[in-house]
Amino acid sequence: MEEKIVTLAEFPLIDFVELVNMVFSDYVIPINWNVLSFKMDARENSISFSDSFVFLKDNEPVGFILVAIRGNRARIDAMGVVPNERGKGLADRILKHTFRHLKMKNIDHVTLEVAAADERALRFYDKNGFRKLRNLDTFVLENPQEYDVHYSVLQTDNRLVYSIALSNEINIPRKVNWQREPITLMLSDGRYNLVRLHSKNIEGYLVWGKTDENSSYIVDCAPRSPAPEDWDLVVKVSVDYIVKNTRPSIISVVAVAEDDLLHSALEKNDFKILLTQYEMVRKL
Repeated sequence: MEEKIVTLAEFPLIDFVELVNMVFSDYVIPINWNVLSFKMDARENSISFSDSFVFLKDNEPVGFILVAIRGNRARIDAMGVVPNERGKGLADRILKHTFRHLKMKNIDHVTLEVAAADERALRFYDKNGFRKLRNLDTFVLENPQEYDVHYSVLQTDNRLVYSIALSNEINIPRKVNWQREPITLMLSDGRYNLVRLHSKNIEGYLVWGKTDENSSYIVDCAPRSPAPEDWDLVVKVSVDYIVKNTRPSIISVVAVAEDDLLHSALEKNDFKILLTQYEMVRKL
């Protein structure tokens, strides 16, 4: 039986998307990509096709790893093995190959996220040198209502959002995870609804979307301010704006770092934690 490793750049995307969806169908957090949504995720999160790999056994794909790179940092966006190859050491070989490859590119450390409830995955990553940094919590607000709050909104573009996000990262500094870094918001151009907010002399932004008739989500929202009361206000304005525009039965916010100002602002506005992931890191 011959094992072969190819880069994602060398592998058909439609076949890769089918592989990922199949591998993750029984995971705690399923993935259901199509080629377009995968390409958008890849662009937004800086996934490198030449630094991501597909493992083949007798020319059939049996495992994969998706790697995003920014400077000297890398992130494992997703990794998996087909069910009939699990428990045979393939996942360890995938990681070792990737670590060797990234070391040659002078990558300093690798991060990833794993569901706190996935004890098997936690043991695996701990065995391979990853250590927990912090919690990333997914929030939901059920039956959201309008707030009695005065504000004005303007449709905007990713440059304004990037400007405020970068200012917050430098000056507060805001402790965002990979998916809320200023460059991530810049690279998401055209994917979400972007709104510039003004309320009580506070300027901010809202990045949001709609999944179906009854559900909306906040990608990120923030004021240009370190004051907790201003973050509270921007969350209120964001909820009110989404409710007035879509009347959702639920608003979700995915993977918010526990030490991010947004986390406490969501809790203050009655968002409840639905799911917890651990952000983990390994030095190379």
